[in-house]
Amino acid sequence: LDLDGPRAGPLRRGVHAVARRLGMAPVRSAAPRLRQFLRRHRVSVVMGEYMDASLEWLMPVKEMGLRFYVHAHGYDVSRSLRDPRWRTAYAAYNKADGVITINQISRVRLIELGLDPSRVHVVPYGVDTQAPALHADRASVRCLAVGRMVAKKGPIFLLDAFRRALASVPDLRLDIVGDGRLMPAARQYVEALGLHDAVTFHGSLAHDAVLALMRESDILVQHSAVDEEGDEEGLPVSILEAMAHSLPVVSTRHAGIPEAVDHGATGLLVAEGDTEGMADAIVRLCADGDLRAVFGRRGEARVRERF
Repeated sequence: LDLDGPRAGPLRRGVHAVARRLGMAPVRSAAPRLRQFLRRHRVSVVMGEYMDASLEWLMPVKEMGLRFYVHAHGYDVSRSLRDPRWRTAYAAYNKADGVITINQISRVRLIELGLDPSRVHVVPYGVDTQAPALHADRASVRCLAVGRMVAKKGPIFLLDAFRRALASVPDLRLDIVGDGRLMPAARQYVEALGLHDAVTFHGSLAHDAVLALMRESDILVQHSAVDEEGDEEGLPVSILEAMAHSLPVVSTRHAGIPEAVDHGATGLLVAEGDTEGMADAIVRLCADGDLRAVFGRRGEARVRERF
């Protein structure tokens, strides 16, 4: 743990206070060890993951004459930018060889901070492609949601939309994969509204098990939203994987999602917080198996071409 980095703050001061009480020297930067490692392994290019976490390594690497790229993901180009210190500090990345981000929205934000447009590249996440999946046109439709149970994934919004859709489609079912601090609230919502026969919580599953559920499902649903701290998605991999499995997607106009899901062609998108609109979209797809199949085929082709 580097306690001299820009994210350390109160943690660094607390550790140093304890160290002084114990008669220990302060913890020093890990930069010398980094340089030793890079020389020993003859590294020529370094990529740092997350812009805020990588900033402290930029200059030590560049001073060695090596190339440095940084990879932005989500919170570091959303929530972190509410802090004026990071908005100023990110300007240092004009000394990097490139900034890789995951959607056009974050690219625009970084350019507005003063980063050279020629250095900022959009490279979206990619997923494995395969033979198009065939989904049975059965009487009961199965929806699938995959993601951590955190505010920016909108699990309560999703459950409210499902509750509304269930009123119109009584045999509708929802499988939820993922765990997190909002799991108790989600379970309480399901029990309080009597949805336990229609909703199954699977918790965290191995990747192969998630893909197996995608092959057995009919619609991928995800209600992503900016949380109260400003944190947002980059481009959810679960949506790309669902499209690769020929699933139509019902989601929100949030972050990079519209760059993957073509509204009215590969899925249906609603505004953040619009649970009634999301319910209507689910009901529309439940009523039209042919439309689900068309969206699924187009989505699979889009992933094969772009992701």
